Amino acid sequence: MQSDTESGSDSSDVQVPVHRERDTPGDSPPTVLLLDGDYDNTLSVARELSEDLNARIIGTGTTRYSRLLRSNYCDVGEVVPAPDEAGYAEALLEVMARHRPQIVLPVGYDSMAAVDSIRSEIPDAVEICLPPSESFRVAVDKARTLQRAERLGIPVPTDYSDTAEELDASGRPTPADALPFPVFLKARRENGTVTTARVDEPANFWTAYDGIAAAASDGNVLVQEYVDGPDVTFGCGVLCLDNEIELLVSHRELRSVPRHGGSGTHLRLVGNPTTEAKTAALLRDIGWNGVALVEFRQRSDGTYVLMEINPKFWASYALASRFGYRFASTMVASALDLDVSRPIGSPQRTGEMVFPLRELQQYVRNRRDERLLDCVGTIMAADARWDIDASDLGAWLTPPAGVLRKIPTLDGSRAERTLPGSETAPTEK
Repeated sequence: MQSDTESGSDSSDVQVPVHRERDTPGDSPPTVLLLDGDYDNTLSVARELSEDLNARIIGTGTTRYSRLLRSNYCDVGEVVPAPDEAGYAEALLEVMARHRPQIVLPVGYDSMAAVDSIRSEIPDAVEICLPPSESFRVAVDKARTLQRAERLGIPVPTDYSDTAEELDASGRPTPADALPFPVFLKARRENGTVTTARVDEPANFWTAYDGIAAAASDGNVLVQEYVDGPDVTFGCGVLCLDNEIELLVSHRELRSVPRHGGSGTHLRLVGNPTTEAKTAALLRDIGWNGVALVEFRQRSDGTYVLMEINPKFWASYALASRFGYRFASTMVASALDLDVSRPIGSPQRTGEMVFPLRELQQYVRNRRDERLLDCVGTIMAADARWDIDASDLGAWLTPPAGVLRKIPTLDGSRAERTLPGSETAPTEK
């Protein structure tokens, strides 16, 4: 799709996309406020909504260089604070008042949390598709999630957090005899980033522990068994509507960054009745609405062990969307009661995808630990599609907003754009 442009009125008079031409001028496509325009998986959501519903996309990002705001699939761009910054929720309410979308669609965790925090202030005419607030809080707290799972008979990692706290209180001795190394550390609460570490040597434990605690939103760290099976994560992506599963897809994460578990760089669709049944039981027990990714690892004895719930659109969402599992379109169509058959899409049983930009970024940042041939081998995996959308290269090849803000020749300010008929919003730092 081609996009018309109109001059903005921020400090550098940037051009922003407004109103793509449509094949049927008399139609009334849904207007979607799509958040988290800095993320690459948001581009997959935007393409999907445009292809399936001809949606009018109001996109948000933290700078005018945000990927979504440079996308062919974005009709209007709005610059807002980062989702974890003060003023973000208020900025979203202002954008809603200005553009009157029919639905607001957060992609990342911080935006999910922000929208949850203001759900009572969102205009009645604007739909959301989020879990109940208490259900969301259970998923965000990984310890509470595992407690609910254990109560249902779902295997969970052995927990050593209490042991670590006792060692901490007694002067932090080297825990060689107290913990069964290797162990796995993670932030107790979801914080929108990969905050984990595998620790193989007792001498490195407290350094890793302090690193996770510093990055955690509340300083709390889970110390767990390192699941000793194949180095593969089993993911189950789900869309629930009123606590009933509407759409589900399973994949294997064959390679990720960081390598011990994080955002996938090579994934394959593989049905898994065992993890799918456990996922359904857990989400129904919690009481779910909207999307989530439930992740498992496998012990050497074949037991599937629950790791966590990611209460958001997952980083590798492009795999599901490209192979016919159209979670975003189905969710929007259901929330707005659109006259289309649901679930939308033609799901395929098999499919494979690699994420070359993510893989290359890992190599550049960790050249001492990475082998270039391994990275290239992943990128060139036979029969695997790339997540990159060749029809939207300008957006896909835009560096992350955080990188662009460090380039001296570019103005990385977060000044709000003035759009037709709107007032200039306050400038953000």
